[in-house]
Amino acid sequence: MKNKRNSKLILSIVLGFLIMGLSGCAIIRDKLATIRGDLIGVHFNISTYDHYANKTLSVEGSKITVGLFENDANNDLESTGFGSSVLEITINGNEMLQVGNTVIFAEDGLDMVEGFQVPTDINVKSGGGFVPLDRYINDLKNKIGKEKTIIISSQMGIPIGVYQGKSVYVTVPDNLPKMTRLNIDGKSLYIHRANYVIIDSNLIT
Repeated sequence: MKNKRNSKLILSIVLGFLIMGLSGCAIIRDKLATIRGDLIGVHFNISTYDHYANKTLSVEGSKITVGLFENDANNDLESTGFGSSVLEITINGNEMLQVGNTVIFAEDGLDMVEGFQVPTDINVKSGGGFVPLDRYINDLKNKIGKEKTIIISSQMGIPIGVYQGKSVYVTVPDNLPKMTRLNIDGKSLYIHRANYVIIDSNLIT
């Protein structure tokens, strides 16, 4: 009986250390951020850009929700109409509707890299092997976070800016149209309607 109790105690301690270790992973931090409301209710800077990468609007707020301004075609699978692609943004209780623009939602503390030169040629001199294995390893690295560079351009391919992070986790929200979300060193970045490249920073020289 005593041995069983000791075994349970040891198992609990081991599990505790495992959980503490995993909590440092990007995917765990991402889930915790969602639970705490870091996606909704945390202060964001919202910037919109036209096709020529000119900033057209800058808004900020502490309570941000983002969704699709839906019509009947969005909810009725048998509808012959066109579903809405209008983005509905609520900022501190105020409504903002937008469509067609590039929109970047950056949580406080996330800033574009100043003076970064976007490379036109990237050479991979080493690494790589069995492609399915490489993809598995890259997926695993994505889940635990790794150094990445995010190059964002307008829909016409004109550079807007660059973000970098030591720990980056990438997700594509199911309920948001044409949106990518990144957890960069524990901060949230949304990219809507943009051309972008997310690349391992060690590929850039």
